[in-house]
Amino acid sequence: MARYMFIMECKEGSQEEYKKRHQEVHQELLAALKEVGISNYSIFMDGTKLYAYMEVDDYHRAMKELETNPANRKWQEFMSDILAMDEKGDPKMHLIDQEVFHLD
Repeated sequence: MARYMFIMECKEGSQEEYKKRHQEVHQELLAALKEVGISNYSIFMDGTKLYAYMEVDDYHRAMKELETNPANRKWQEFMSDILAMDEKGDPKMHLIDQEVFHLD
């Protein structure tokens, strides 16, 4: 299982709302994430910066499948008012996929 990290950002002043929404993640989204093979998914916050970690065999395939998943689309729309977005209207995200150290 490959490990991936990515960085996102929430809008200034929306940190508490971001945390609140993640206490109530839609069950359909959790099922969709598992369905595409994502496990051990965690998000950490430092100010407005969000650091996410997940394990998945094929990150790019999983993301492509999630793009068309109704539960994911609903969640992305729900989160769009508090996340920093790119020019296409997608959450700004920087993927980090070069692992240089791991300890089990």
